[in-house]
Amino acid sequence: MKKVLFSISMLMLSCIVTFAQADPKAYAKELKQAQKAVKDAQREVNMATGNLNQAQTLIDKAMKYPEITAQPEVWNIAGTIKKKKFEEEVKKLYNGQNYDVNAFYTNLYDAFNLFFKCDEVEKVAVDKKGRPVKIQYHEPNKKFILDNRGYLINGGAAYYNEMRDTTKAIKYFTLYIESASHPMLDIKKDSMKSMVGFYALLASMQTKKYDDAIKFANIVKADPASEHYSKAFEFSAGAYRQMGDTIKWIAELQEGVRLFPDNDYFFVNLLDYYNTSKKYDEALKFANDMVKKDPNDYFMYYVKGFLCQNLEKYEDAIEAYKAAIAIKPDHAEANSNLGLVYCTLARNYQDKMPTNLSNAQYKKEIEVIRTFYRNAKPYYEKVRELKPTEEQMWLNGLYSIYYMLNMGKELEEIEKLMNN
Repeated sequence: MKKVLFSISMLMLSCIVTFAQADPKAYAKELKQAQKAVKDAQREVNMATGNLNQAQTLIDKAMKYPEITAQPEVWNIAGTIKKKKFEEEVKKLYNGQNYDVNAFYTNLYDAFNLFFKCDEVEKVAVDKKGRPVKIQYHEPNKKFILDNRGYLINGGAAYYNEMRDTTKAIKYFTLYIESASHPMLDIKKDSMKSMVGFYALLASMQTKKYDDAIKFANIVKADPASEHYSKAFEFSAGAYRQMGDTIKWIAELQEGVRLFPDNDYFFVNLLDYYNTSKKYDEALKFANDMVKKDPNDYFMYYVKGFLCQNLEKYEDAIEAYKAAIAIKPDHAEANSNLGLVYCTLARNYQDKMPTNLSNAQYKKEIEVIRTFYRNAKPYYEKVRELKPTEEQMWLNGLYSIYYMLNMGKELEEIEKLMNN
C-alpha cells in the first residue's frame, strides 16, 4: 500500500513539475495562491473561533506543491489543525460529554506524524539566502508529543478490545514503540515499551501477520524483567511454525526449554517434534549439548533422562535422573521417573524369566526383581513427600513396590487410598 501511495504522490509531483516547466507563469500564479492558502489556514488556526475544517481544506490543497512542503511552518500548521481537533475531543471527554472516539485517536495519530515531519523539514530548511532557518517548532511540538504519547496505548487498546479493529490497534502500538527512537524524542528508557510490544504481538498473531509478530516478540524479549517474557518466546515459536520455518521454530523451542524449565509449552512441543519426526539422535544431541554447556543445569539432565527413558536406554536414563536429583533433590518429576525406570526394569526382567526354574533358581531371580523395586522405593516415597496430593505420580508405583516387597502395613494403606 505504501508503494502504491508513493507512486501516486510521485506521479502528482511529476505532473506539477511538468506543468511548471510548460507554463511557468500559470504555475507561479498557482503557487502564489497556495502561499495565500497557507496564510489563510494559519489565520483560521490562530483564531479562537477558527474553522478547522476550512483550515484543513486550505492546507491540503497547498501541500500539493514541493515549494510549499519544503517549509516547516506548513507541516506545523497541518499538525496543529490535527492537534486542535484532538483537543476538542479531549475537552468533551473531560467535561463528561459524548466524544468521537475515532476522531480522538485519528487526529492524535495524524498530529504526531505531521509534527515528526515538521521536525525533519525544519532541521534542513534554509531561508532565501540559503541560511538555516531558526528552530522554533521543535520544543513545543516535542512537549505535545511527550505529554500525549500515552494515549497511543489507549488508542491501540480501544481498537483492539472495543472496536475489534486489530489492524488499527497494531498501527497505534507501532507508533508508540517507534516514536521512542525518533530523533525528535530519542527516549532512552521506556518502562511501557515491552508491555506495548506484547499487545502488538498478540494483535499480530491474531491477524496472522507473523513477520510483525516476530518483530514485536523481539521487543519483549529484550526485557527479561517483563511479565510477558516467556510468552514472547512462545508466540515467536508459534509464528515460526506457522511460517513453515522449522529450523527457527525448533531453535526457539530449544531456547525456551533452556530459559524456562518450568514452562511445559517448550518441553512438550520439542519432544512432540522429536517423537513425531523420529529424530531421537537429534534430541539426545540437544540434551547432551545443553548438559555440556551447563553441567549444573538439573533440568537438562532431566530432559536427557526423559529422552533416554523413552528410547528404552534405561541405564543412561538412570544416570541422567540421578544427576538431576543430585543437583535438585526436590525435583519431583525426576524422582518419579527414576522410580518408574526401576519398576520397568523389574517388569521387563520378570517377563523374560523362564518358567521352568528350580525353586532355588526361582528365589534367586525373584531377588533380582525385588532389588529393582527396592531401588525404586526411596524415589517414589520422596515424590509422595514432595507432592502428596498428586497421587498419579506415586500411588501405583508404591503399590507395586509394597506388594513385591511384602510390606503388608504399607500396602494396606495404599490400597485404602486407591479405593477412596
